[in-house]
Order: sequence, then C-alpha cells, then structure tokens
Amino acid sequence: APRGRRAGGPAGHIRTPGPITPTRAGGVAGGERPYDYSFYDAEPATPEYMARLFANHSFSVDKRQLDRFWLYYDLLRRHNASLDLTRIMGIEATVLKHFIDSAIILKWFDPVGPVLDIGSGPGFPGVPLAIMRQDVRFILGESRGKRVGFLEEVIKTLKLGNCDIFAKSVREDSPLGDDHGKPLGDIVTRALETIPPTLGRVLPFLNPGRQGRFTKVAGGGSGLSAACAAVPGVSARAAH
Repeated sequence: APRGRRAGGPAGHIRTPGPITPTRAGGVAGGERPYDYSFYDAEPATPEYMARLFANHSFSVDKRQLDRFWLYYDLLRRHNASLDLTRIMGIEATVLKHFIDSAIILKWFDPVGPVLDIGSGPGFPGVPLAIMRQDVRFILGESRGKRVGFLEEVIKTLKLGNCDIFAKSVREDSPLGDDHGKPLGDIVTRALETIPPTLGRVLPFLNPGRQGRFTKVAGGGSGLSAACAAVPGVSARAAH
C-alpha cells in the first residue's frame, strides 16, 4: 500500500459475537471510570436490543449494517479499558451518541468519495458512515499509533473494503492526493479542533465547488462564517 495509507480488506461474510453477558463486578480503569459496559445499560446488550435502539430513534439499518455495528460495538467494549477510546459507554449511549450522531448527516447530504475523516480517533464519524454507505470510499485520518492499530482491527473485523487509513496528521502538505489518486470529494470531522485551522489543512485537497462537512466542532458552528470569510472562494452553510 502507498506510504501513509493502510487499505481495508474485501467485503465478505461477517461473523458476529453473541450477547454480552452483564456483570456489575467489573474493574475500574484509571481510578475513576467503570469500563464494564453493562454497568451503564438498562438491559443486557444484544443485537436485538441494538436494533430496537436504532428503531426507537427512527434510524433505519439493514441486517448487514446491524451486524457490522454490533461487531464495532463489541470491539469498542473490549478495547476501551486498555486504549481509552471513548468516555461514552454502554450500548444505549454508544448507539445514539456515536453511531447515529456520526451517520445522521446522511439524512441531509449525499457524500462524494473519497471522503476524509480528520482526527478519526476510534473511527467517528468515518466508520459508521462507511457502514451505511458501502458505495463510497472513506479515508480515516488518525496519527496516534494505538488508535491506528484499533482502526486496522475494525476494518479487518467488519470487512470494510471501502475504508483506508491515513496514519499521519492531516496537514496542507500531506501526500493525500498522490496516495489516493484524485482530490478528495468531501471532508468530515468530529475532532475538537476549531474550524479555521481545519480549513487551512484541508483546502488543498478539495476540488473547487466541493463541500467540507463539519459534523461536530468545538464551539459549534459559531466560527464557521468568519473562518470561511477569511479564505477566498470559500463559503459557509449551516445544516441543522
């Protein structure tokens, strides 16, 4: 694979783990937080319960998508204590605040690939988007080694053939165009960086007229118009 890029494997049969047995006797990592996910849930985590949670929030997933989300949840649960992937734990909060929150933009936008996810961390929003849109290619930009290793396992386990990893910091001189063969289609991020520096890093990779979808940024969208006004040829539009 090209330098800075790690490719996902081909799609195929997905093997899903069984129900997650609840136990409230789990340990506490970091001296504060119980990493036993069942501590946070109203009932044991199962694929059926996950399907009900998606339905309760009027978010439609098919069987294959549900299988992948369940595998993803299982990986997050098993690796969170050692890698500190997220402070959002339990199936209810994970489905709403990670999975649906990441993929909800598909209700308003039709992504054009390749889509770059800046600061993907454990895969948000890129992995949920890739699960929902297998026809679009996603690049997960993440420079931290442990997170990159986790993303590699996610891509392999979920058989996400439409995902690559850019295992470096995304900067204006990053070799994204050379690695991926064409300019980026769209950009998404839930990283905490504010909008102006993010714009400066990604503009060289966008075709004229393409959009960057800032799905969650520190301070909300308050700095979007001012940031765009300082860059010639860039305009802003908020979606709610």
